[in-house]
Amino acid sequence: MTKEKLSSIYDSEEFRRYGHEVIDILADYLKEATSRSEMPVLDWREPEELVAEFDFNNPSNADLPPEMFIRKVIGGMNHLHHPRFVGHQNTPPLMAGMIAQICTAVLNNGVAVYEMGPAAMAAERNVIRYLAGMIGFGDGADGIFTHGGSAGNLTALLAARQAMSDYNIWEEGVRHDRPVGIIVSDQSHYSISRNAKVIGLGGGSVIRIPYDNRYAMRTDLLSDTMKRAEDRGIRVICVAANACSTATGTYDNLEEIASFCRENKLWFHVDGAHGLGVLFTDKYRHLVRGLEHADSVVFDFHKMLLTPGLNTVVLFRDGNRSYETFAQKAGYLFEKHDENEWYNGAKRTLECTKSALGIVAWSMIRYYGQETLGKYVESRYDLAARFAEAIRRESDMELAVTPESNIVCFRYAPGGITGEQLNDLNRTIRKEIVRSGEFYLVQTELDGVIWLRTALMNAMTDDGDLDRLITSIKKRGAALAGERN
Repeated sequence: MTKEKLSSIYDSEEFRRYGHEVIDILADYLKEATSRSEMPVLDWREPEELVAEFDFNNPSNADLPPEMFIRKVIGGMNHLHHPRFVGHQNTPPLMAGMIAQICTAVLNNGVAVYEMGPAAMAAERNVIRYLAGMIGFGDGADGIFTHGGSAGNLTALLAARQAMSDYNIWEEGVRHDRPVGIIVSDQSHYSISRNAKVIGLGGGSVIRIPYDNRYAMRTDLLSDTMKRAEDRGIRVICVAANACSTATGTYDNLEEIASFCRENKLWFHVDGAHGLGVLFTDKYRHLVRGLEHADSVVFDFHKMLLTPGLNTVVLFRDGNRSYETFAQKAGYLFEKHDENEWYNGAKRTLECTKSALGIVAWSMIRYYGQETLGKYVESRYDLAARFAEAIRRESDMELAVTPESNIVCFRYAPGGITGEQLNDLNRTIRKEIVRSGEFYLVQTELDGVIWLRTALMNAMTDDGDLDRLITSIKKRGAALAGERN
């Protein structure tokens, strides 16, 4: 490539022209997606069909201009801004976050070290202080941003492993004669148990505790669970709680778990990836009483704060603990005298090349604030409660559990169909609805039972949309049940 050609690829006027075109396309898309048009939530295509469409040798991709590429991408994606998107815990982001993320993508600063992204690290620092204050942590709290809750849980568990082991587990590795373990609920996100194995504790050191009829941790069994682990030669160092669980949106009793951890000198970790948006509300904040006693907390901005993903914060009540996560040196990054310097992020996170997540989170707090974000969270939790009541009024539908968050698990359950037949019926109902494009919802399995599951993330979704969902489920369910009879 010639020097002239190389310089032309950064033509600012070309960027301006294409940028305006793309913004117009995306703005038109947002208008249609949020307007309750008959636009499908997901225009279902079989995987191999889409692979062929995006094949580099496909004639339709020859000389494909950027604006047509964007239209092709939009056409093949799930539309989170559509009010009838009620599926996974992916949020339809708001404007300030979108714009901030465009800015960080253009600048493309990694923030492993302060010199690469000074403004990003400054914004990150202020967001961490803001959230630590909301939780009730003291001035000694600190934290770090990561790309996603799974990486956040890994970061916190590594800190717990290092802080609570009675030997240098980072340097020596896990000693088979002195194994350590973590107590987790059977309803914990898979990243907790997976990360325990990733950090070398082994499957036997993931100590599972049963859940109650709310799908919350049985805190009354903590002592017995810990004793059984000790009888197997495992020293428990941590209890990981849900705020809230992924499957049902249920909150563990953080106060009781905190008390148990204090009494037994254990690390108390809270996976609040989805449910800590309640910190921004008055009505639902009680669900996380006891959070202020946690040693580590994971919180996703991209779940219930309408922020583009991925954007996760890991907070530590004792900020010094965050520096124990990765006790190693990288000579080309850090000066020899560097110690606990918050602005050199690579010391405390798995990622080295990390995007400027703090800028995006800062923009959401600055431009929407606690009141607006809190009203959004409260409205989604209230909507879930009303949806649950509507389901209860239907004789041929049932709830798995009374919702505590914006997640509702339910199923179509007509008389005369039970067991695996009923599971198959609900699987088929979901499949038909998703492929029709009318709604997007998911399913989960609880104790061998298949439940339809909605996560009410979209601020535009209302009672009318959910009434339509009930009608669609009942209509399709009745037709399928009739075919089977």
